[in-house]
Amino acid sequence: MCMDTQINDWNQVRTAYHVARLGTVSAAAKFLGVHHATVIRQVTNLEEELGHKLFHRHARGYTPTAAGENLSRIASVNEEQLQGLVGLIQEHGSKVTGELIVTTLPRFNTLVTSWMAMLQKENPSLRVKLIIEDRALKLEYGEAHLAIRAGLKPIDPDNIVKHLLPIQFGMYAHKNYVKEMGKIQSSDDISRHKYVLKTDIPIMSMHKWIADNIPLDNVIFKSSDYTALEKAVINGMGIGLFPTFLALENEDLELVMPLIHEWRSDLWVVTHVDLHRTAKVKACSDLITKQAQAIFSRMSQSQK
Repeated sequence: MCMDTQINDWNQVRTAYHVARLGTVSAAAKFLGVHHATVIRQVTNLEEELGHKLFHRHARGYTPTAAGENLSRIASVNEEQLQGLVGLIQEHGSKVTGELIVTTLPRFNTLVTSWMAMLQKENPSLRVKLIIEDRALKLEYGEAHLAIRAGLKPIDPDNIVKHLLPIQFGMYAHKNYVKEMGKIQSSDDISRHKYVLKTDIPIMSMHKWIADNIPLDNVIFKSSDYTALEKAVINGMGIGLFPTFLALENEDLELVMPLIHEWRSDLWVVTHVDLHRTAKVKACSDLITKQAQAIFSRMSQSQK
């Protein structure tokens, strides 16, 4: 064999190895899941590339030549290494390890952080990166592995979408504020209260109701940051908008007026079709779904 001879198709070497190991073309074809003509062609092409016969052909099958035996010894080592590598990859893929990138909206950063803490506690080798953005990160570009989104159901065909929770918004205030100022019993009560509101209301029906009913001078605190808004309400500054399931987590908050059905949205967990079965993404999705089911159960109990 010349020094500049190159093997252009390692698959041909693998085929020749299994012919040598099993002794016949038909047995190798069955093992490899290919037609016997493919095995013959690959062996012949490899012999032509190497410039040496690899097998003695006879009625009982194929017997390796000296060159064939040398090639088989090398190929067997590579086959074992390849199978070992596959095993390592599969083993690694079954463990919840490495970095998991999760994204959600600013409104749900505290809730999702608590979920990620649970996930990491259950899987100490996992590193979690939580990205808080209003922008929908592109899962297909690897910007995140899993997204928690609100609003209409995401429709990207490459994503797997699962419904987590219905989101009902309501007007809430701290119990001390309610004790002092009372609740909104009628439209006449609206103008005597103080309000804590976001600079951009997420749902159009809420935005319209607020614009039509709440005097501008009664909005005594506005912010683009949900954490600041929640803190202002909890400190008793006024009435603010909360998703009911978040409000239920704080015993000091009270609903100050009946819920309005139109102030409703939905929460979704979104994963990419290529990643949703990986161990870390599945573990995260399963935990989030379980926690969301528990929240929905508490919501249902509170409404009875």
